[in-house]
Amino acid sequence: MSIVLVIFGLVIFNKIAVRELPDIDPSIVTVRTLYKGASAEIVDSQITQKIEDIVGGTPGLATIDSKSEDGRSVVRMEFEPGVSVDEATNDIRDRVSRIIDFLPDNAGRPEIFKTSEGSTITIWLRLRSQNLSDLDLSDYASRYLKDYFASVDGVGQIILAGEKEISLRIWINPSALSARDLTVADIENALLKENVEFPSGRLESKRIDLTLKVDKSYKNVEDFRNLPLKKARDGSLVKLKDVAKVEFGPLNMRTMFKGNGYPVVGIGIYQQSNANTIAVADGVKKKLIEVKKNLPEGAQLDVAFDRSNYIRVAVNEVYVTLFISVALVVGVIYLFLGNFSSVIIPTLAIPVSLISTFLLIYAANFSLNLFTLMALVIAIGLVVDDAIVMLENIYRRVETGETPLVASYKGASQVSFAIIATTVVLIAVFVPLVFVKGIVG
Repeated sequence: MSIVLVIFGLVIFNKIAVRELPDIDPSIVTVRTLYKGASAEIVDSQITQKIEDIVGGTPGLATIDSKSEDGRSVVRMEFEPGVSVDEATNDIRDRVSRIIDFLPDNAGRPEIFKTSEGSTITIWLRLRSQNLSDLDLSDYASRYLKDYFASVDGVGQIILAGEKEISLRIWINPSALSARDLTVADIENALLKENVEFPSGRLESKRIDLTLKVDKSYKNVEDFRNLPLKKARDGSLVKLKDVAKVEFGPLNMRTMFKGNGYPVVGIGIYQQSNANTIAVADGVKKKLIEVKKNLPEGAQLDVAFDRSNYIRVAVNEVYVTLFISVALVVGVIYLFLGNFSSVIIPTLAIPVSLISTFLLIYAANFSLNLFTLMALVIAIGLVVDDAIVMLENIYRRVETGETPLVASYKGASQVSFAIIATTVVLIAVFVPLVFVKGIVG
């Protein structure tokens, strides 16, 4: 039986999630909505308050925090402990979908994210190049790298820091605009009306059918520069380049991400709430090796920060402490009994008990973290206590002249009830903690 427990315990050991601390964080759902060009007051009245009103009655909701900024609304909801983050996300998504038609027309669709209170980025990747511009690096990271690393098992959200999202920037000359009797609204309307595609029916024949469309979309900067705005009095066309400077540039010029003092694009990878931190980091690094083979010439991608390194060191230190504890216990037993054969039983009892515990840890959906490993270290004393009491009583009877078989039977009979009683007392002390609701400690 002991051999079976050890085998299954070792198999299950590799399937247990490894974390720094236990997963006791409450479920948190965040709703983010973009409304470009709107002030914080307008965002608050037309978006944030509407979202707060609709999600306020969600079952299990503990608190709501919101933040309205220029062009962005963020509503953060924390749920009671025990509420599934997946169920909470689905409930919030259903409620938010009811008010989408009541949001401003130019507002973006609300984005819903599920995160935990203590969620931090598991690993940061750094993309840099001496040949490519910031716009090219950001475009490559957004188009290819983001989706590529999202396929790693256990990866949740991926963010890009220092992203220079490519956009068309139009720098209007007020004097030139006024001289031609135009307004900013005229330019906006021209962009909306001209840069479009229209379906134009179908062309059918005996052999082939073709779908027709009128393509009025603009492909490059020069096309936008020649965008017609109006006809002048002399019959000439007033083009966009006559009243504005047109160029491609970053959508947001207020943020920058640097690595070792140089501008780079950071790729921040979050893990899922129930994922193994070390396994996620290893999976990302494995993908990184494949990605490096296909990077553009002159581009470099490496790891800037890996949170799993600290967890590896901390967990390994606890493992070392665990082995030292076992060695000290065995040494103390041998020191007092002075018989090597008597040390065999507690020496075997310790690993069998500890390895078998992995089955219960996995069944209870616990993780291997600093607390569970320290609990195993403390449990060594509890495991060995009973073995020493039993062994010492049997060894004492052997010294009085009884045969090992008789000494084992009589010695076990004498102390069995006492051992059971002490074990039950320990269980009675700790079991009530299991039924305490909320976060204990």
